[in-house]
Amino acid sequence: MTLEKNASNPLRILFIKPYQSQSQSKKGMHLGYSPPLGLISIAATLRERFAEKIDVRMVDMKVLNEEPELIVNYLKDFNPHIVGVSALNCEMSAAHKISENTKQYNTNIITVLGGPYALHRAEEIFYKSTFDWIFNGAADLTFPEAVHCVITGEDLGNDIVGFNYRKEDNSLQLSSGQDSIEDLNALPLPAWDLIDFDMYAGTKNMAFMLKGKRYASLFTSRGCPYLCNYCHDLFTKKYVYQSPERVIEEIAYLYENYGVDEFQITDDIFNFHKPRLKAIFREVIRRWPGQLKFNFPNGVRADILDAECIELMCKAGTYWCGIAIETVTPRLQKLVGKNLDIDKVGWAISEFNKYKCGVTGFFMLGFPTETAEEIEATIDYILRSDITIAFIFHVNIHPGTPIFPLAEKENAKALEKRLTDEGTYTVALSWYERAYGYPLQKMIKSTNLRFFLHPKRIWRIWERIPKKILLKLFLQWLKLMLVNNKTSELFQDKQQIVATDQAVKQTIEPTHTLKIKSGK
Repeated sequence: MTLEKNASNPLRILFIKPYQSQSQSKKGMHLGYSPPLGLISIAATLRERFAEKIDVRMVDMKVLNEEPELIVNYLKDFNPHIVGVSALNCEMSAAHKISENTKQYNTNIITVLGGPYALHRAEEIFYKSTFDWIFNGAADLTFPEAVHCVITGEDLGNDIVGFNYRKEDNSLQLSSGQDSIEDLNALPLPAWDLIDFDMYAGTKNMAFMLKGKRYASLFTSRGCPYLCNYCHDLFTKKYVYQSPERVIEEIAYLYENYGVDEFQITDDIFNFHKPRLKAIFREVIRRWPGQLKFNFPNGVRADILDAECIELMCKAGTYWCGIAIETVTPRLQKLVGKNLDIDKVGWAISEFNKYKCGVTGFFMLGFPTETAEEIEATIDYILRSDITIAFIFHVNIHPGTPIFPLAEKENAKALEKRLTDEGTYTVALSWYERAYGYPLQKMIKSTNLRFFLHPKRIWRIWERIPKKILLKLFLQWLKLMLVNNKTSELFQDKQQIVATDQAVKQTIEPTHTLKIKSGK
């Protein structure tokens, strides 16, 4: 596409976050909404590079609960040259439909896909979609390179890292790499003017709670050096981070210009560089004593925290922190590559409790080769722990992750019926349940009931969760309990698994001998 090179005819780019609706029989709990940082970050780099040569807009159809067919309204209003979609695996159908509807409206519009779903799956996705471009990993710099070619009329070539595209003859130009941004300080602040802060403040967010009046998500580092084999690895294993000064600059900008007083930090591992963490929160305490709130909905690496880190976090305004524990058994910690020190995690939970800071524990049940005894060990830890809230997920096996070949070796047939395309990861029937016949959904439901209905837990939740969202959170939890029950019934009907209180028969012979017992 070649455009007239004048300010009156800019290249119009529309970014979309898709909404994936859920079927009535599989309705689950969406894991909250948050401003799409990836999209507004790319919007900022586009503006910085091209200025008046481009016009960028962003629509979060997810927070608006708008079906993909409604994309036509935005196409008519904006008449874009490029439509870019960022999607999770569980949003794949909505992403495809947005591209299809866009092409039906105007075949000349370039449709683009990025996000975790796109990572290293370009060839597969091209064959079953109408997308023109697909990016692997971070596209802050590579997307503008491709846009430059469109503006100038140059050939897209083959030297843009992680950039895959469909040629005019419908052949594919594929790239196996992905871009790695070394200096996050060099990137501009995200295009926060594209965000309606009041709209997000009025909806369920990623943290499931809000103590401030307005919040913004912060992503201050990328990459994680740990080798957890279930991770999508969108930003590679190289850890890069913004300087304390750059983080403080963005906090100040949002606080002073948009009235944002709560910051939800969504880094994969914010606390990996402890001196940086301490410098950031010392400056927050100095500049805004008692004025800001912090929440860590994506979790921190608890076994590398120290007492000073936790003290500074809480004094700066941290009122809630997630801790990703996943499993407590040493064999599985080693198998999945997390290698978490569970004793140190317990210490960190106790430290946060000293400051009346709420703690969410994240757990995963149903790893390949996990035994019933190992599942029960993690459940026992959940019930005995001093965490405030527990989120218990079954393991989702995603293509392109290191755990996928292990699950495939254990039971490839069970992978054929993966149900991850439901807009959330809480309703898809687990690979583990299909592979081994173990009633995992029922175990999760039972554990949730035992955990949340304990008097000590009820008091702690009442004490620490902001009252304005407590009722909403309870209703969401109740909904999830009902969904787990319906999903288990659906599974029983479809798969004809016969389970008794004494034993659960394996329907598929695994390659690893498991000790399967009935749920308690």
